Amino acid sequence: MKKWFTLFLSILLIFSLAACNTKTSSKEGTIKIGVNLELSGPAAVWGVPQKDAIQMLVDQINDDGGIDGKKIELVVYDNESSETQSLVVTKKLVEQDKVVAVIGGGTTPTTMPLLPYIEKSKVPLVSIGSGDAISSPAEERHWVFKTPVDNEDISTSIVELLKKENKKNIAFMALNNAYGDSGLKTFEGVAKANGINIVAVEKFGMGDKDMKPQLTKIKGLNPDAIIVWSIPPAASIVNRNYWELKMDNMLIYPAGAGSNAFVELAGKEAAEGTYVSAGKVWVSDQIGDGDVQKEIITKYVKDFEAKTKQGASPIDGMAYDAMLLISKAIEKSGDKVTRDSIRDNLEKLENVVGVTGVFNLSEKDHQGLSSADALMVQVKNGDWVIPE
Repeated sequence: MKKWFTLFLSILLIFSLAACNTKTSSKEGTIKIGVNLELSGPAAVWGVPQKDAIQMLVDQINDDGGIDGKKIELVVYDNESSETQSLVVTKKLVEQDKVVAVIGGGTTPTTMPLLPYIEKSKVPLVSIGSGDAISSPAEERHWVFKTPVDNEDISTSIVELLKKENKKNIAFMALNNAYGDSGLKTFEGVAKANGINIVAVEKFGMGDKDMKPQLTKIKGLNPDAIIVWSIPPAASIVNRNYWELKMDNMLIYPAGAGSNAFVELAGKEAAEGTYVSAGKVWVSDQIGDGDVQKEIITKYVKDFEAKTKQGASPIDGMAYDAMLLISKAIEKSGDKVTRDSIRDNLEKLENVVGVTGVFNLSEKDHQGLSSADALMVQVKNGDWVIPE
């Protein structure tokens, strides 16, 4: 009898321990969100402020009591600006850390390799890469969303500027990677539809230190404008080399150059007059009081600069928006927050006013912005302004 009683107690203890293991002990009531960003390597000028922006919003949410009483727990990994490492850390987030959603990668090249795995694993991912193929077509990107403005809308804003300034012949420079290839493909289509001629295409690497050979070729063709599809530091080197070669063609960049490091690395003198389709963060004090984004952008800039002691930029704003969208999807999930509920609710978000723009997502649109969110800005006397 004593032996049976001992066995009964042993079984009871096993079940009790098993029951305890189904809980999250000190982590109970938290929601794990994974973050996969470029915290080192060439794209760290993006990744570090993006991480700060995400953390800032999470801190604000948690300080306010969380979402329905649940606190957000971030699990952050550095992908080292590597496509291979980006996939490695994403698998770790999904399989080891059991996150309910992933933010990242912070670029197109570090996002594209994740897509087959994300679709297979059925984990919602919100990328901060801008390539159109990241989230489109939506029916093939069931679990994937993104926050930057599409390349097509950026291309449209650039073409509108070219037409306004009566510039018809342009040269195109781009990073020799998925980001540059995506930008070139999209811009070619928009340019052709609007009578803009591309007279030269030049590529360069993310780690290249001198783009004068490409610029010298372009200089000999004397185009009306040069479009450079790149991010810092490479974008800044192009700008610096352009200035050193004493070129005076109109110089235009997409939102990828929307980092504070762009002007810092190029130098204010070299960056003078440069255009970037970057949105409203840099010109928050210039947008009208009637603008629906005025309040959130003004608060974002103030909060970010107070927390980090660094200037806010459009690039970190995109990361903030990724966390904002996920938080809204969690709110809609109610008591049971799952990967499925977050994915399904991301697809239902309407009129979410973010730093980058106003998001209207649907099962046919996993990005949700429009050409109105691709505002062109320009460097004037070392500051960013809305061009007249």
